[in-house]
Amino acid sequence: MKYLLFDADETIWDFKATEKIGLSLIYKKYDLPDTEETTAEYMVGNLSCWADYEKGLINLNELEVLRWELFFSRIGKNYSAEEAAAFFGDVLSHNGILLKGAKKFLESISSYDKALVTNGISRIQRARIKDTGLDKYFNKIFISDEIGYRKPQKELFDYVLKDINKNKEDCIMIGDSEKSDIRGAINAGLESIYISFKGEKSSLATYSVSSYEELRDLIERI
Repeated sequence: MKYLLFDADETIWDFKATEKIGLSLIYKKYDLPDTEETTAEYMVGNLSCWADYEKGLINLNELEVLRWELFFSRIGKNYSAEEAAAFFGDVLSHNGILLKGAKKFLESISSYDKALVTNGISRIQRARIKDTGLDKYFNKIFISDEIGYRKPQKELFDYVLKDINKNKEDCIMIGDSEKSDIRGAINAGLESIYISFKGEKSSLATYSVSSYEELRDLIERI
């Protein structure tokens, strides 16, 4: 029986829904149009910042502020990025949403040892874990902000394996991101399961699934 290592956002949590709430409230706060075009401007900087974080070029504190500096610059506004970062973080912290079927799925694999392994800002992830009750489903919670390493770094997985006292052969990483989850598993010598609710496959992962039902059946076989 494998020890299951789960990603959080878009694997268990519906982060896109939470993010949409946060952005709508930001737009309202700063009297900005709540449109796809506005969100596209935000996403340019946000995705760039996360890519830089995964490469180790910036830390999470810098990411939180920089993405708003980039956004306000792109739309020609001179608002405080620090204020926006604090406001947005508070909204994310208190609007955790589970993906449809996630709770039922986690209950169906309750006999398995599991850890949540997430790249994220500690105060936000901890609040969302509490709000959505995820702590009762996992034996361990690992957050990159608290460890000092991030997916896809091998060092993060080394830390996790040492903490849970397991060999790499005993564990499998499950997530929706090839860049962080699957590539991280490869770096650490772990098997992996790529989950895409859109039915996409990963040539990098050991396995690919497109639903919680498929994932549960696969877990029971390996």
